[in-house]
Amino acid sequence: MASRYKKHGISFAYPERWDLAENLEPDQVTISLSSPGTSFLTICLFQDRPDPAEVAEATLEAFRDEYTELDIYPVKAKVGRRPAVAWDLEFFCLELTNSARIRAFRAPRFTCLVLFQGTDQEFEKTEETFRKIARSIRCRGTAHDLPESDETDSDDEEEDIAGDVADDTDD
Repeated sequence: MASRYKKHGISFAYPERWDLAENLEPDQVTISLSSPGTSFLTICLFQDRPDPAEVAEATLEAFRDEYTELDIYPVKAKVGRRPAVAWDLEFFCLELTNSARIRAFRAPRFTCLVLFQGTDQEFEKTEETFRKIARSIRCRGTAHDLPESDETDSDDEEEDIAGDVADDTDD
């Protein structure tokens, strides 16, 4: 069974056994999902709608500052149905190989950063679940900020994706 998050103009499906936490600041909402292991996904909503490329680059720069052995791969990706500025990363931390995915896009009400990360051993199991969560993301609002419209996808498709996410829970 999948759980559904639906607040702050964004909705997505995620495995019900995963932990969800929110951090609210005046101009930013941060939503964190943790798998039963050590992998995690973070979604940041920036209300001032900065350029997605700048958000992705700032995140990438934080990784560069933290990890000396960092491989960076620009990729094409979408979040929901929105094209995203996207980078795939590989790095070493505590003698383990880790992977991270950075995705950023602009929606009518905010710029969204999606970051998922884990050790490679666990990431092999959780990456597809992370991708399904990212595909299930829907942003509410239009360019004219109509609060109850969904400019991207139907609820039927969202329900199908939620079923897929529910099937991918980790033990």
